[in-house]
Formats: sequence, structure tokens, C-alpha cells
Amino acid sequence: MSIDYLKLEQLSEQRSNEHPMVSLYLNVTPPRDFTSDLNSLLHQARLRVQGSDQYTEQQQEELERVFRSLEKHIRQRGRPESGTKLLAIFANAAGTWEEFSLPVGLASQISVEPDPAIRPLSILLNEFNRYCVLVADTRKARIFSLFLGEFEDHPGIFMENEVPDRVKVNLSMTSGSGGDIRGGLGDQRIQRHIDDHVHRHLRDVAERTFRFFQKKGFHRLIIGGHKDKILPRLKNQLHSYLLERVAGEFYADIDDKDEELRNKALQTAQTFEREQEKELLERLQNEHDSGGKAVLGVEPTLEALLFGQVHTLILDSRFEKPGYACPHDHYLSTYVQQCPVCGQNMAEVPDLGDEMTEEAVNQNAEVEHIFQDIAPLSEHGVAALLRFTV
Repeated sequence: MSIDYLKLEQLSEQRSNEHPMVSLYLNVTPPRDFTSDLNSLLHQARLRVQGSDQYTEQQQEELERVFRSLEKHIRQRGRPESGTKLLAIFANAAGTWEEFSLPVGLASQISVEPDPAIRPLSILLNEFNRYCVLVADTRKARIFSLFLGEFEDHPGIFMENEVPDRVKVNLSMTSGSGGDIRGGLGDQRIQRHIDDHVHRHLRDVAERTFRFFQKKGFHRLIIGGHKDKILPRLKNQLHSYLLERVAGEFYADIDDKDEELRNKALQTAQTFEREQEKELLERLQNEHDSGGKAVLGVEPTLEALLFGQVHTLILDSRFEKPGYACPHDHYLSTYVQQCPVCGQNMAEVPDLGDEMTEEAVNQNAEVEHIFQDIAPLSEHGVAALLRFTV
């Protein structure tokens, strides 16, 4: 099953205090012996469950059944299909079983919490936007999708246009005409004829790309081609919806190998992502310094989440901090051990970053993970842009 933001939001709603959720991320990148990783993870999880007074005897028995189901399923499944580097499985005793095969490897890990540990998936979605890659020349065009590192060709979108070269046009315009094209006027007519064909070709490419966008949907567009001949003219033909989604461009020949096109597109996407991160952090710094709608640090961000103020939760990708979460109200804290909302004892959680990500998704807030060491986030680990101040 593929993952997207809608699926992530649906997954975050699978919360149950009665039936704890087991979240398993298993790196299966060949030739890795992932069965030994699985054995180690399940052993650690069993020890944590048995050594905790957080779970009733019935819950411990249910969790053991889930552990055995995971073990049996993965052993019977065998070596995953080609291209799969990560298995993500979310399961509990109430019948929830969500499984994702992903082409990007992450460290193997397992957790047992009331809700799914979705932060690794959120990081992947944040780092790998869904890109459309359009490569064109004066005669042909190709379209690819780039998502989670995978580069997929979509044949059949375009047909090669019969844009004539200079010789073919010259022959066709003179043959059987009883005349001859000489000098500058003939050259101009030939060039206008070629330009007209190229113009109609690029217009057709732009229209078909827009229909592809309407059908498939993608976050950003990357275009490739010859610097002077194609890219400016192609951009002039793009629908405004596509033009505002252009993340960058690269220079290439349409007949370059797919791997070469993929590497250029991936580099263009990564450059765009890093620039977006810098702009976001500049905005965060300016808002905070002017007393505007921004907070820095764990406690201010937790408070903003509590009051539903967060528009964009921003986390350093390396941020990890233990804390406490109320199993009933999902009240989060770094130190409070008794929920001020319901009075129940708070449960220890290994990573507040995961809990904050889940809460932000549940509040329909954006979540951005930053992969660069840039102030002010590098100093605070977590921050937020706000919808409103109180």
C-alpha cells in the first residue's frame, strides 16, 4: 500500500487506550538479514511490556498475540518484492492491520503506544514530495513521476510530433511547385514553418501535462530540456496552475538514460527542498523576533498545540525527547505526570516528537521536518508557526 498525507491522517486517528498499537518499522534492504532485526525488536518489545505496570494482564496477552502475528506474517512473507527497503506495519488486538512497503530505508524500530508511531512516515512524506518530471525537445516529450526516490516513466502520454527539420521542410516546400526557394525569404519561410510546428508541439505537451496533473495529482513540477531552445518556450506554454508548481529545471537531452534523468531530477528536487527549508526558518525567525505568530522550544510549542494554535509544526529531523502523554486526553508534557485535564496518571513516552507530530496531524496542521543545521531550530529542536496568538 502506498502512503500519502490523507492515509497518514487516517492512521493517526487509530488510537485506542484499551488496545495498544504496535508500530513496526523493519529495514529489509537487500542483502540485509532482517529476520535477526525482527527477533531483536520483538524481544525488546516483550521485555518492555512485561516490565511495565502500564498494561493489564489481558493487554499483555493481547500484545503477545500481536507480536506472534507479526513474526508469522513476516516469516511467511519472505523476501519483499524488488524495490522495497522498508516495511511499516501497524497492528493491534482490535483488528487494525495497516502495512506499507516503501522504497526508502530507515532504521528498524518498534514501539507500543496507544496510537501509531507515525513520525517516520511523516518525515518520509516531508522529505519526498510527489514530483512530476517533464522532459522535452522540439519533437518529443516524456513524463515521469518522482516519489520516495522512485522514478517511474509514464509512456503513452505523448506522441512524437512530426516537427520537420530544415531539409525536410525545404524539400516539401519546393517539390512539385515548379519553383525554387532562394535566399533570405525562403529561409525565413522555412524557419517560420519550423517555429510554428515547435510552438504547436510544446502547446500540446503543456496541455497533456496539465491533464496528467488533473488525473494523477502531484505537488511539484520539474522540467528538463535544452537551456536555450526548449525550457523558456515550454514554461511560456504551461498552465498557471503548473507554472506556480515549478520547483526547478535541469538541462538534458530527452534520449539520455533514465538513470541520468533521475539523478538530475532528484538533485533539482533536493535543492528546492533545502531552499524551502531556509525560507521557512527565515520566516519563523522574523515572526518570533517581531513578537508575531511563532514560538520556539518544546514547552511553548506544547502549549500552542494544547490550545490548537499551531498552523505549522517544525521539527529538527534529529529531535528526540522523552516525556509524558495522557492516554485519555493526549495532553503532552516534558515533566507533568498527572494530567491537569482529567486527573489521570500520564504515561511515559520515549519520543515527544512523535506525539507532537500525531497531535499536529489530528489538528490538520502542517508538519515540516528540517534536515539542515540552521538556527533557530538547531538551538531549540522544535518550533511552530501559529494560526493565532492568545
